[in-house]
Amino acid sequence: MSKCALALSLVSFVVLTKPAAAYAVPVPSPLSHSSVNGQDVALVTLTEGETRSVHTFEELAELRLAAGPKVVSFTAEGEALFVPHCGGRTRVVVDGKDTNLPADGPAVVALPKGRVDVRMEIVASKYERRVACGQAPRVGTRETSDFGFSTLRFTSPSAAKGGGVAAVYVPKGHDPAKPSTVLVGVHPWNGGIWTYAQYKDLLKEADRLDVVLLHPSGLGNSLYVAEAEAEVRRALAELEKLLPIDPRRVSIWGASMGGAGATTIGFHSPSRFASVTSFFGDSKYDVTTYVRNLLHDEAGARLVNALDVVENARWLPVWLVHGEADTTSPIRQSEMLDQAMRARGFTVRFDRVPQMGHEGRLVERFAGEIVRKASTAQAPVNPSRVTFRSVRAEDVEAYGVKLERQSATGDAYVDIEAKDDHVIVNEATGLRAIVLRKGALGLATVPTRAAEGKPVPVRWE
Repeated sequence: MSKCALALSLVSFVVLTKPAAAYAVPVPSPLSHSSVNGQDVALVTLTEGETRSVHTFEELAELRLAAGPKVVSFTAEGEALFVPHCGGRTRVVVDGKDTNLPADGPAVVALPKGRVDVRMEIVASKYERRVACGQAPRVGTRETSDFGFSTLRFTSPSAAKGGGVAAVYVPKGHDPAKPSTVLVGVHPWNGGIWTYAQYKDLLKEADRLDVVLLHPSGLGNSLYVAEAEAEVRRALAELEKLLPIDPRRVSIWGASMGGAGATTIGFHSPSRFASVTSFFGDSKYDVTTYVRNLLHDEAGARLVNALDVVENARWLPVWLVHGEADTTSPIRQSEMLDQAMRARGFTVRFDRVPQMGHEGRLVERFAGEIVRKASTAQAPVNPSRVTFRSVRAEDVEAYGVKLERQSATGDAYVDIEAKDDHVIVNEATGLRAIVLRKGALGLATVPTRAAEGKPVPVRWE
């Protein structure tokens, strides 16, 4: 219990910080949304059963709690209240009246005149074991803002499965004319587009380093099979229509199913991403477990296993984080990928965390560093050597090297490089031909000599 608890009166109260910066922009964009310009709530009362204690909102996010219902309460006075997304938020009550807010996502609530009591009812999950709110509540005047979280809606063939929607976080003060650095977060099992909105350091560092966050739908508990992978790419393409994006500065990350999904998507499209971060994700699915209903067999697993396309990560830095006590996705899953990458001389970082398991606390611990990594990562332009394994008909290009597959099924693979201004095909299987785009392999001009190596035709587009 907090030291402040003994001094707590029966009436909850709030201490306000310095006024927050105004968020309004001259011309609303498609990402404009309702927000509140005012002061963040600094002190709140936490109620667990019969126990009540007072905490700063920053402190509240760090408390380790038992899973179950909690109440966060405070008083507020102003025109409007910004309610942040909090994992497990079930109800928000203002002045004794239910606001009927949806369970997920931030919202703005009009406040009656005078000082009123506010109660946020939250169920702490076994995964988080805390009051997981990425931002503090804020009291002030209602405004339209282009900064902070908004909902991106678009047409999707997977709309019936939860597609066509993504959460976007635009950093405070972001210049909409400047090509953006983007960090794509793919959600875990039983998660959704708002799951990562509950990590405060993720948002804090996104603001500090001017990194746009994109949280697409994974179409439920999909394991990021082809349809869900396509949805993630679709959300990124839709964001590009609204904000200029630096194509060399897009990174992807995720936890659990999202960690596996980040490596799946990143390895299938290596030239699209600058870095990949996976928290306790599987690198090779065991189809004798629960995944059998989704992947069916080893052939289905091969279409999503990162370990089966590890050659594609030659130029893709990977960061793996795994708790040594994880019994849901054993640490062996990250060990295998780490070993495979190191054996090939690829760039990989592996953080083994003692005494931690499959839990949100591990994500929270490194959340700020995920953004810092993305803020400096850059994908290479036309590297001199490309290795690329295609396990699906739609995966046919990396770094300007296009594959003409012999068949729509099975593997196709190429290892090709430029040396002394000519092309060498080190290995090619399952291919009719290799097509090189202008500038591929770092060649400024088309070589006059025929490609050397394996007898697969190479031509320039």
